[in-house]
Amino acid sequence: MDRKEFLKKSILSFGMGSFVLSQNPFVNLRAEEEENKQESISLPSKVKSVIFIEMMGGMSHVDTLDPKPNSAFSKVNSSISGLSLLEPFSLTAKQLHSIGIIRSTWSEEGDHGFAQMLLGTGYRMTEAMGFPDIPHFGSVIAYAKKANTKSSYFPSYVTIGGRGGKNGNSGFLGINYSGYHIGNVDEPIQHLNPSHGKFSEERILRRKDLVSFMNEEFSKTYPTKEALHWKKMLTAAEEFRNSKDIDSFRISLEDEKTRARYGNTWQGKAMLLARRLAIQEVPFIHISIGGWDTHTGNKAQITKIMKETDMGIAALLEDLNQTGLIKQTLFVLTSEFGRTPDVGSRDGRDHHPKVWSTLMGGGPMDRGFVWGETDELGAKATKPNEAVHVRDLIATIYKAAGVDPEGELTNSFGRPFLLTSKKAKVIEGLL
Repeated sequence: MDRKEFLKKSILSFGMGSFVLSQNPFVNLRAEEEENKQESISLPSKVKSVIFIEMMGGMSHVDTLDPKPNSAFSKVNSSISGLSLLEPFSLTAKQLHSIGIIRSTWSEEGDHGFAQMLLGTGYRMTEAMGFPDIPHFGSVIAYAKKANTKSSYFPSYVTIGGRGGKNGNSGFLGINYSGYHIGNVDEPIQHLNPSHGKFSEERILRRKDLVSFMNEEFSKTYPTKEALHWKKMLTAAEEFRNSKDIDSFRISLEDEKTRARYGNTWQGKAMLLARRLAIQEVPFIHISIGGWDTHTGNKAQITKIMKETDMGIAALLEDLNQTGLIKQTLFVLTSEFGRTPDVGSRDGRDHHPKVWSTLMGGGPMDRGFVWGETDELGAKATKPNEAVHVRDLIATIYKAAGVDPEGELTNSFGRPFLLTSKKAKVIEGLL
């Protein structure tokens, strides 16, 4: 078989596989972002980045951010006058003056999957049934910040850690706004070179030309959305590989003193990486820290997690504040729900969506604020006018980050999609 015949047979084989894919309606999501113009959803804002830390599994608020007589840990003073946190957040407590705390976050969702859908989109599972291609709100923020920016591809949404729920899912917004996932914080950028060694640029270019030729020939016969999608993925990969800003992913470039302040744990390294990406003005940086589903061994598990996490969060807040980066960076730390005030004989707390705590600040938000409070056991919020439903939290994040919470996009089925539920309200008192 000569080269020409080989290419024809290869193209036909590749084409038939992709043609089968094109017949699957669940694969056939919109890839032609440029051909589906959306209305602007941006608002004037100085915020360039959002750092969103998700305590996956349901963080016990009464053992971390909301001291009560039934807490498993002792109280520690924070840098907000008169406000205490608990030992697991002892270092973070010293930096709390640069942000604030909401002690009245709540929802109706006590199931992990349902709660993660709500936290990831601002919509309850039942409300989102008509939108199978609903994006994570991080992708919406990335789209709002980058849709009108004509430049080479660079991740606009980065996920670090767990990938539950809608994390990293851009839905109908397409590949440019999907989460670029980092599984290894020590080597966040992998596969820049072929796996069998460093080939010459000339050889890599020949391979690129061959793939481009095969794709173009196939697209003439089968002009599917998947072919266009694949082409854009290849282009994005090449642009990212050659980006002048790719070193922002390399925490190894930080000096030893800085790395020591954040801690030699993956959580500490994730916080340091988040700071570097915020300097680079990546719109949405998502860190997921798991292990919070403490039905048993509650105290020991929280001790383990926060021993590896508290140092990194404190160092991140300190750096954001001292460098002035806090003015253009929105910081949020929350969970899918809280945990029950009662601890049984197994030293465990169960799911409790009626109330939990959220750390939030930066950008246009006040510093050192305390919003909402709970009863003597931490079972419910005591000020109904300061209760913050998760959909309200998402709407407030949108507004603070420069996204119109009342904005509308069109999904891949041509349906209008409201960024927030009609029930959602921005907590203007926080801005």
